[in-house]
Amino acid sequence: MTTGGLGSNAVPMPLNQLRSAALLVALLLATLPARAALFGSKPAPVDFNRDIRPIMSDTCFKCHGFDDQARKGKLRLDVREEALKAGTSGKPAIVPGKPEKSAIIARLFTKDPDDLMPPPSVHK
Repeated sequence: MTTGGLGSNAVPMPLNQLRSAALLVALLLATLPARAALFGSKPAPVDFNRDIRPIMSDTCFKCHGFDDQARKGKLRLDVREEALKAGTSGKPAIVPGKPEKSAIIARLFTKDPDDLMPPPSVHK
């Protein structure tokens, strides 16, 4: 379970609910261009530092952040240039504009517990 980074007073959120919420956000983001075309409003662009970094800071950076000693899989996600490179899997973690080719998306939604990120053992 996780509190979603909301502090110690937050109600824990089961991992399956967190994944469902992440999927819902991804689907909403994917439909924004179509909604803008239908309703004439232009959606605000996704900003990595405002929208994505806080989530990754809470769930990814402990193992894939600045600390060389703690880093897993030779993958650093807190620096854009590094996040676009391949880790030990040989696949790029993030392919801008192509989530279907981004290993990070596959790792978030896989059913294989050996490939799942964050690993179930970290309870995020």
